[in-house]
Amino acid sequence: MWTSKEIRQTFIDFFRERGHTFIPSSPVIPWDDPTLLFANAGMNQFKNIFLGLKEPEVKRAVNSQKCIRAGGKHNDLEAVGKDGYHHTFFEMLGNWSFGDYYKKEAIEWAWELLTNVFHLPKDKLFATVHNTDEESYNLWKNNTDIDSSHISYFGDKDNFWEMGETGPCGPCTEIHYDRGIEHCMKKNVPGHKCELNGDCNRYIELWNLVFIQYNREEDGSLSPLKSRYVDTGAGFERLVQILQNTYSNYETDLFMPIIDKIVQMSGVPYNPETGMSHRVIADHIRCLCFALADGGFPSNEGRGYVLRRILRRAARHGRLLGFSEPFMFHLVDSVVEIMSEPFAELKGKEAYIKMVIKAEEERFNSTLDKGLERFDQICANSTEKIISGKDAFQLYDTYGFPLDLTINLAEERGFKVDTAGFEEEMKKQRERARKSSKFIYKWEDMDWIELMPSTPTDFVGYDNFSIEAHIQRYRIDDEGNLHIQLDKTPFYAESGGQVADTGRIYNDDFEMQVIDVKRIDDKFIHIGHLIKGAISSPLVKAEIDLQRRKDIARNHTATHLLHRALRMVLGEYVQQKGSFVGPDYLRFDFTQLQALTQDEINKVEDIVNEIVKENRPVHIEIKDIDEARSEGAMALFGEKYGQKVRVISVEDFSKELCGGTHISATGEIGLFKILSESSSSAGIRRIEAVTGRGAEKFVRSLQERIANLAAVLNVSEKMLETKLETMQNLIKELEEELKKKEQRQSFADVDKLLDKIVEYPDFSLLCTTVETEPERLRELGDLLKDRAKDTISLLFTIEGDKITILCVVGRDLVDKFNAGKIVKAVSQELNGKGGGRADSAMGGGKNPEKLSELMPRIPDIIRSTL
Repeated sequence: MWTSKEIRQTFIDFFRERGHTFIPSSPVIPWDDPTLLFANAGMNQFKNIFLGLKEPEVKRAVNSQKCIRAGGKHNDLEAVGKDGYHHTFFEMLGNWSFGDYYKKEAIEWAWELLTNVFHLPKDKLFATVHNTDEESYNLWKNNTDIDSSHISYFGDKDNFWEMGETGPCGPCTEIHYDRGIEHCMKKNVPGHKCELNGDCNRYIELWNLVFIQYNREEDGSLSPLKSRYVDTGAGFERLVQILQNTYSNYETDLFMPIIDKIVQMSGVPYNPETGMSHRVIADHIRCLCFALADGGFPSNEGRGYVLRRILRRAARHGRLLGFSEPFMFHLVDSVVEIMSEPFAELKGKEAYIKMVIKAEEERFNSTLDKGLERFDQICANSTEKIISGKDAFQLYDTYGFPLDLTINLAEERGFKVDTAGFEEEMKKQRERARKSSKFIYKWEDMDWIELMPSTPTDFVGYDNFSIEAHIQRYRIDDEGNLHIQLDKTPFYAESGGQVADTGRIYNDDFEMQVIDVKRIDDKFIHIGHLIKGAISSPLVKAEIDLQRRKDIARNHTATHLLHRALRMVLGEYVQQKGSFVGPDYLRFDFTQLQALTQDEINKVEDIVNEIVKENRPVHIEIKDIDEARSEGAMALFGEKYGQKVRVISVEDFSKELCGGTHISATGEIGLFKILSESSSSAGIRRIEAVTGRGAEKFVRSLQERIANLAAVLNVSEKMLETKLETMQNLIKELEEELKKKEQRQSFADVDKLLDKIVEYPDFSLLCTTVETEPERLRELGDLLKDRAKDTISLLFTIEGDKITILCVVGRDLVDKFNAGKIVKAVSQELNGKGGGRADSAMGGGKNPEKLSELMPRIPDIIRSTL
């Protein structure tokens, strides 16, 4: 039997033998593409090639792309576990042609691999083609030995692939596999007919060969692309299922070790017919491991929110299997053991992944309990024993309750759920996600004045700071800013957390102050203000602010040292979660669940400064990305990497992939000083620090503040701490003396109030206004509890048009009278509201003029509350 590892490697080797270059999977967190929540298709990392925004580095490629479909347009989350082939995380095997071979080779090679290498029975394979794609139909019929009756035409819905509402698209041919009538879940439904692209599980789509040859325009029309592309995607888990002849994807060697661990931990055996919870957990833990390893993190927004929902859905299914404590983190080792050979990024991150998952599980336990409380409230407020669609969606969206959980809980109480209303709310959410995920390329829509043909910008700013260049095109935006694209530039464009260079572009006719630089794929756009003249000649001089660049470089190299020092002090699980590198300071966000102690901060600072003092060389090398990673170079989340990468090494200390600018030796940093350590978000800490001139400025400012403080207190700087300690002791003594004085005053006030008690047959009443701050009422009330045990005390204070009310029921009367009810009744008479405990309660009201009229009625109001 084929193992999953053999299947994956056979696919890759087959296309390597046919001239394809293996391209490693891009991360499932697409840091360089804000239009996507997750990498959801094999084509994501090649999108800009199809859009014509980037030249391909190779003509043929093969890969296994990690994908997550759990949000946005492609969202399989709610289907996971219900059947045997939907997943949040999956692999997409693919072969690619960028303007090289086309339909003939793609179809022939797919057929050859499936039938001659994997030896799938030919009579069980079916091909579908677009109803306008006669060429593909004839290639299947004439160039393969597929049964011609197994070739079918279908329309746009099934056999036309589009990137989005606009953009590259084209017909596709899909290969389906007949799993047999035993896999049809509707075989006992009268009149049901199994068919391709039908609604049962008998025929499953195995491989999709997409032929990208058109561009979908805004008006819906199709125009031919200048190059044609092949983009194929074979569902790896489905292929493994077929080759291992299992009931579903979950019974393959990709999932069963995880499911076996769940069975071992829970004591609940797995059955394909009833094991939905096992499947959900096994799928979701794979998704979480890869998302966290690639830099994702659970949070309350964006992709982090989706990851939190995935984790909570799995945790809830754990409850159904009997888990009451965090358990999923125990499954991480199983995932790493299965998947770390093809995806080495999992190795070394086990401890970190476990830590994050365990913390989230613990947090969800309390959230789940709150969700159950909300469910109880919804049921209590329902008069028709129906849970509305909005309420069901709130349980789903806020508390992580899947719809089936709400339905199960409802059935236990004899309630029904408005599933149609729930689906309507889901539809609204999907529409919001769809609108936010459109591909928009505003830069290309701008009106440019072209002086020369637009080509990719050659960045020469690592070694050159002032050069001659040519203006290719320019424009002025709505705010009056000048935008210039050069054929080459020394200006670093904002990227990977590092700010852009500033400087100037000029010639004899004009001068521009550059305040920002943006990189749009391979083109650098310089943004700034026109200082003088006008653009006439394309030949210009471009020079950066060199002193500012050096400040930025010092801070950037320091972030690498800080990252390594944090891992040394806290543990190797620490991962960068964001950064800002500017000329004045640096900011570094990293994974850590608790605040650093002062001792830990000092250790980190000492490690960095020791490396600075040793003036270690900073080496910059260009290497193949696989070689760099094999040497232990760390990838910084937020940066985009090609096949060739820059490796920044601080000798015998740190090694990271980085496209930013750096100094040549650590001694140039001068001094590294941490300014603050704080929380950025749940599970993320933030350090801000300064180096070089920024550190000098900080030290000078600190000295000035100390000197000013000493002058204000009229002591020498050496005596400053002693003076402050003396002042603190004096303040403490004065506060204690003031507190005693206020207590004496309070006792005196209470003595005066006790004289105003009026005796009634059924109770004693103290009812009066007092001139004091509303916040002192409670203090008086506490004293009255002890001094007037058989009395109801009702005190009023007036401030402007507002009345504050305090009611205290003495301990001898609390079994009969309720202060909360009394305050509520009195407040209502004064157009206000109030309430509280039986012995003490507060309220408020308006219209102080009504109070004198109300006073005589107070005894009757009190009796009415009985």
